Amino acid sequence: MRTTLTLVGRNLTIYFRDRTGVFLSLLSALILLLLYTLFLGSLQVDTIRESLPNATEDEVRAFVNTWVLAGIIMITTFTTGFGSMGVFVDDRVSGRFRDFRVAPLKRWQLILGYLGAAFVVAVLMATIILSVGVGILVALHSTSLFTWGGIAQSFGLILLLSLAFASISAFLLTFVGSSSAYTAASTIVGTVLGFLAGAYLPIGLLTTPVANVINVLPFSPAAMLLREPLAGPSLDALADGVPQAVTAIEEYYGFTLRVGDAVIDPMWVIVGLVVLALVFTALGALRIGRVVR
Repeated sequence: MRTTLTLVGRNLTIYFRDRTGVFLSLLSALILLLLYTLFLGSLQVDTIRESLPNATEDEVRAFVNTWVLAGIIMITTFTTGFGSMGVFVDDRVSGRFRDFRVAPLKRWQLILGYLGAAFVVAVLMATIILSVGVGILVALHSTSLFTWGGIAQSFGLILLLSLAFASISAFLLTFVGSSSAYTAASTIVGTVLGFLAGAYLPIGLLTTPVANVINVLPFSPAAMLLREPLAGPSLDALADGVPQAVTAIEEYYGFTLRVGDAVIDPMWVIVGLVVLALVFTALGALRIGRVVR
């Protein structure tokens, strides 16, 4: 355990040494939230106001902004952990793995060292986005947006998502053998993930076959888990207790997901993420053993 913690500390030190990169990874998420809050969310606001004319503009904007915040936090748990795994790629490219080969290290210690650092980075960054995002939205809206229980639940989900996505990142990056390939992969992940998570456009805008494919992947269900504690209170205020309105909005905005006619149970999403974390950690250990040889 001490060896693993030493590796985690070493990887964290290397990652946070690039302070500009760390700052920009946070800034990009906050800029996206502010852009959507101030400009890009107008289309969603207009659509909802046409469907719910009795809702105030503040209630509608509060819902849209909390919905977007949930998606951005989910994306942050993946992209920041993925970014911290650049240490692994640098070690591989620079030949530091030759040193690991002569050291008394087991492959599972190596993978846990990288995975643990990615987990810590993802949790830290996502928690900062959660805290700052909540602060911004509370300042912008008069509507009561969040509950302490919802924020605590969101933090628990951040822990789960960070672990699952760190393990997936650790496995995937064992196939990346150069810095240029890693840069390209990071660009692709950052570009595509928002669409796969249904974070910027409601899942209800997509055709049923496309929505089914997206909902099978872990990203959209992961975002679904965060929407209820973060955007649930603003949804209740928006719908004003009308069950039909709540159901319609939940279906359209991804609070409820389906694959075909089957509704995805949030509990099974949690179980699935735990299984993914275990499976990809094991696969990563096998892969990293081949890389280090």
